[in-house]
Amino acid sequence: MIIQVSTLEHRRVTPVGSSSLIDVLAAHADRTPTPVVPQDRVCSLVTALAQVPDRRDPRGVGHVLSSVLAVAVAAVLAGARSVAAIGEWAADLPQRVLADLSVFRDPFTGVYRPPVTSTIRRVLVDVDADALDTAVSRWIIASAASTGGAPGRQAYSVDGKTLRGSGRTGGQRHLLAVLEQHTGVVVGQIDVDGRTNEITRFRPLLEGLDLTGAVVAADALHTQREHARWLVDSKASAYLCTVKNNQPGLYRQS
Repeated sequence: MIIQVSTLEHRRVTPVGSSSLIDVLAAHADRTPTPVVPQDRVCSLVTALAQVPDRRDPRGVGHVLSSVLAVAVAAVLAGARSVAAIGEWAADLPQRVLADLSVFRDPFTGVYRPPVTSTIRRVLVDVDADALDTAVSRWIIASAASTGGAPGRQAYSVDGKTLRGSGRTGGQRHLLAVLEQHTGVVVGQIDVDGRTNEITRFRPLLEGLDLTGAVVAADALHTQREHARWLVDSKASAYLCTVKNNQPGLYRQS
């Protein structure tokens, strides 16, 4: 069975504010090819999301955290950009898809019941954002590998992106992301808030990736000696960086 998540319809609703993790999930969807997800990959998504810690009080919890997150991830891949849209998308799902997403099953009727909008909202507000992003990134990497992966030497590009609609001008969410160039898959991203900048987030972004033998490309902002040494000495990778006037001595030599 194949689930073409991009064709599942939802009603457009005004997006929630920048505090929502939908912005982070949407960055994966916007930079990843339109997904056709086989059943085994849907199941593996639920398994991957089980690694995200559940910080809820166990009393009164009806839906397993991984199933709520799986619904949210699938809905965003299908185009949902608000909590209300995710809830409406989930409410329209057929029973077989709800079963694949491992949602709550009524023990008396045997009917699968998707999480309602209020439950989805509470989960997304409280979830560990970094753990969720790591789980989604690893699932995407595994999915790409299962379809043959990238030919030859792997090539990654690091770039920043300000998310449209995530806040007013000057207060929008900014992410630093790394993309596998052969597949077009975003394999990692990290928040760049107002207290830091892209340069300081470069190493944390790439730390968890196996870059052995790969080439990492970045723009002029990341043409830094520390970055180059770290990539070669610690990650056993090559690098390709743009040289501009932010490195005047090196620029004159080029």
